[in-house]
Formats: sequence, C-alpha cells, structure tokens
Amino acid sequence: MVLAADITRRQRAESEVARTEERFRQLGERFQVALDSAQMAVWETNVATGQVFRSEGHDRLYGYPHPLAEWTHERFIESLHPDDRPAVQTQLNDIAAGKTDSYVSTFRTHWPDGSWHWLTSRARVLRDATGKVMVVRGALLDITALKETEFALQEAVRTRDDFLSLASHELRTPLTSLRLQAQLLRRLAEGQPQETLGSPKVQGKLDTTERQLRRLGALVDNLLDVSRIRTGKLDFHFADGDLAAVVADLVARFGDEARHTGVPLSAKVDGPMEGRFDRLRLEQVVSNLLSNALRYGAGNPVSLSLTRHGDKAKLTVCDSGPGVPVKDRERIFERFTQGDNARRQGGMGLGLYIVRQIVEAHGGHIHVEDTPGGGATFAVELPL
Repeated sequence: MVLAADITRRQRAESEVARTEERFRQLGERFQVALDSAQMAVWETNVATGQVFRSEGHDRLYGYPHPLAEWTHERFIESLHPDDRPAVQTQLNDIAAGKTDSYVSTFRTHWPDGSWHWLTSRARVLRDATGKVMVVRGALLDITALKETEFALQEAVRTRDDFLSLASHELRTPLTSLRLQAQLLRRLAEGQPQETLGSPKVQGKLDTTERQLRRLGALVDNLLDVSRIRTGKLDFHFADGDLAAVVADLVARFGDEARHTGVPLSAKVDGPMEGRFDRLRLEQVVSNLLSNALRYGAGNPVSLSLTRHGDKAKLTVCDSGPGVPVKDRERIFERFTQGDNARRQGGMGLGLYIVRQIVEAHGGHIHVEDTPGGGATFAVELPL
C-alpha cells in the first residue's frame, strides 16, 4: 500500500510538471507570435560572461533570414550606420559609468543585402550591490516603415510650403500686371479724354489685360483640377467629334499670342480624325503644351503636328529651346515638379501633371521624345 501511494504521488507530480511545461511552451509560442507580428525581438546580455540571449526574430531584424550561431556586441557595433554609431557608443559609455539605468536608442543598421533599416531599442540595466553592471536586457523594434512615412510627411510639408510660396508669387504676377493696366487706362482717360476704346493705345492695354486674365484663369483652373484629381472628382464628358478640328481651332487661337511673343508657330494637322473624347479637356491638353512651348522655347520656332497612325492619333508639340534632360523626362509629369529651365521661367509645376491625367483618362500616353537639333518634343498618343 505504501509503495502504491508513493508511485501515485510521483505520477501526479510528473503530470503536473508536464502540464506546466506545456503551458510555458504555449505561452512562449504566443509571445513569439506577438513579437513577430510587431516586428519586435527581445534580448539580454550577460556582461560578466559576454553571452547574449535573443528571441527567435532578433537576427531577422538585422537582415539575417536564419538565426546566427552567436551574436556579439562587436557584430552589433559594426552593423550601425557611421552617423549613428557615436550616439549609441555614448549611451553605452554612460551605462558603464553608472550614469543611467535605462535608455532608448534609435539607429540605422546595415543589412547583408546592402539596405539600411531603422531600429529602436529600449533597454534596462541590472547592477549588483556594488553598482557593477551585470545584465542589460531590452526590446528591439523595426521602425523602418514608420521612418519612411515620417520622411514622406516631411517631404510633403516641404513640397506644400514650396508650392504655397510659388503659387502666391505666380498669382501675384498677373494681378500686379492687371492693376498696372487698370491704372494706365485710368490715367489715359484722365489725361487724354479724346482716346476712344477703339484707339491703338487703349486696345493695347486691353489686349495686355486680357492676356493676364487668361493667365490668371489658367492658374486658378490648374489649382482646382489638382484638387479634383486628388479627390477623384475630375469630370469628363465624352462625345464623338473631330479631333483635327479641335486642334486646328486651338492653333488659330494661339496665333495672336505667338505673334505677340515673336515666336513663329507652324502646324500640320491631318484630318478629319473622328474619335470619342472630352473636347474641353483635350483643348486643355493642347493649350498647355502650346503655352509651354511658347514660354520655354527661347523665342525660337514652335511646331505642332497631328497625324494618324492606324487606330491612334499622335499629337506632337516641338520647340527649339534648351530641351528636357533625360533624367527629368518622367519627373516633370509629377505634381509640383519642374525642370531647371521651367523654374527660371516661372509656373507652379501643375500643367504637365494635369495633362498626363487627362491623356491617361482618354486611354492615351504622353512622353518626351528626343528632338533633332535640340529643344523639347512632347508627344501625345490617343486612341481613335
């Protein structure tokens, strides 16, 4: 009876130990899942022995897909970005000098694939009775995505500030000119009452006023269109029509502006060219490209052509200005972006961005082509 009772108690104890071990195993697995989900790891360094305990995902945060045989303090220091290493080393020195018992450190670490990732480490120091450091344990978190978002937001704020500064300048320019023309007309009326509305002097002032009003209207329209694009509310009203007629009409309208700026404007428009499109939006595309060519073409001739290629129409606008460097040929279609020459000429960096949105909404494509002899050629391809 005594033997039977002893065996029963031992079996119960062994069973309880097994259940306890299983609970700890499950807790450990759940803890590891939580760490992995949060892209975290925990670690502990025994300063006396130099041994480093680390959770399963620790080495992955340093770019190693599989756990290394060992992890050392030297490996950690070597992985740090040169710009971050002094700050981390200062914190470690403060620990050794007894100045701190906890710290938060944020740094970049170099992965074996050559990329850099951001980590933040929170640690606490355990000391013996004499104050000597015995153990340092902490948690590690990958904040690369957070940092990328932070940098993107900073860039967005910088872009916004640059844009507001640029927009205020661009809007002020035509307003200043309009105010000046109004003052000149008033003086003309007061000093030379014999001048009628049909006189050359008055007509010249009115022509300048009209040009500035068109420019101001275009700037405001661009701002409104960018807002609509961002909210997905840029409206299109497609209807059957003759694309060649639309382009020819725009070229005729720009004839006066070209003569005023002293730029020869030529056009070759094949037609008729029937298709389904939004007339007002495509007028916006042609107007923007012609305006850019007249502005940035350095007074040299500007040519436009509209030709059919199978079931597609190709519109090209070519100037003889400084051209667009290859490195900028995609970038100039981004919002609030301009090439170096464009920045010297003014503008808000919205026109080509809006043009691309309109062209792509029609199922087309716009790009910059090489121009023999220099200059810039913008080519638009549209389905018919």
